[in-house]
Amino acid sequence: MTKLPLSAGAIATIQAARRASTTRIYEATWRAFSLWCGRQLVSPTSASIPCVIEFLQEGLVSGLSPNTLRRQVAALSTVLSGSSSEPLSRDPLIRQFLRGATNIRPPAIHRYPSWDLPKVLRALTGPPFEPLRDVSLKYLSFKVAFLVAVTSARRISEMAALSIRKELCIFHQDRVVLRLDPSFIPKVNSVFHRAQEVVLPNFCPNPRHPLEKRWHTLDVRRALKVYVSRTATFRRSDALFVSFLPASLGLKISSTTLGRWIRACISAAYEASDLPVPRRITAHSTRSAATSAAWSTRASIEEICRAAAWTSPSPFVRHYRLDTFASADAAFGRRVLQGVHSTS
Repeated sequence: MTKLPLSAGAIATIQAARRASTTRIYEATWRAFSLWCGRQLVSPTSASIPCVIEFLQEGLVSGLSPNTLRRQVAALSTVLSGSSSEPLSRDPLIRQFLRGATNIRPPAIHRYPSWDLPKVLRALTGPPFEPLRDVSLKYLSFKVAFLVAVTSARRISEMAALSIRKELCIFHQDRVVLRLDPSFIPKVNSVFHRAQEVVLPNFCPNPRHPLEKRWHTLDVRRALKVYVSRTATFRRSDALFVSFLPASLGLKISSTTLGRWIRACISAAYEASDLPVPRRITAHSTRSAATSAAWSTRASIEEICRAAAWTSPSPFVRHYRLDTFASADAAFGRRVLQGVHSTS
């Protein structure tokens, strides 16, 4: 791009079209490709299509998924072009290779979540997550992160952009209203997604019965209040979630760390209940768990979409209501088997 008659400011604006995370991925891919080309004694800026395919093949053999290979092609396309000056991703041989890679290693279908939401919530009502004012900062952080995740159904990146600034974190009598940091760029950078508030309600605010008192320990407003209070003495950031580790105490954590907290919370909840920890726990699965649980309690599709910041219900239908579709498919089989009664 520096070869074009563009000012440094114009180039910077064009480069800002990509998210910082995408830029990091592209730069890492280019470094890996450059190192590979160095071993092959090939210039990375003038590498041929066969060279690119051999690089991708090496990645496939080493265990990279077809989706990762596609991201690598997208990254390399920013520098290299295909055989007919078209983008690398449109080169017929590259496209054929990616189709072949998908056939050889088809993507796994994950039935999220692999863990049970009620089991985790029950575990959060007792040790090591309660009493909230006395537990370690680690378990306090884990619990608050998990409760915010399941009661908001927001992406981890959005949770990491929450703040305790007065105008962005407002405690009401019956709820907490959180707003994203204005400098944060969401995955879908639209007015709709940037304007969405995170409204977290209280839960059993005036408990009297022992069971109500137990349920009150899942009150996300209460948990946030305690968390903000206990972290106030060592905070070095306005971010809602800050590190509890001595080396980075009080500093803002990344979305990767926040996701690790949520996974650790689910694992710790299972361990506290003397249950085997499920495999393939993902932080993102809290969105499916939350929206599916809301659906099962007859929440409207509009409420679910608003909470998860979806402009339409299609993501929920495509990815999360797998159990509903499975039941519908099973109904056909039951009808077939019921035919035996009519003939006997």
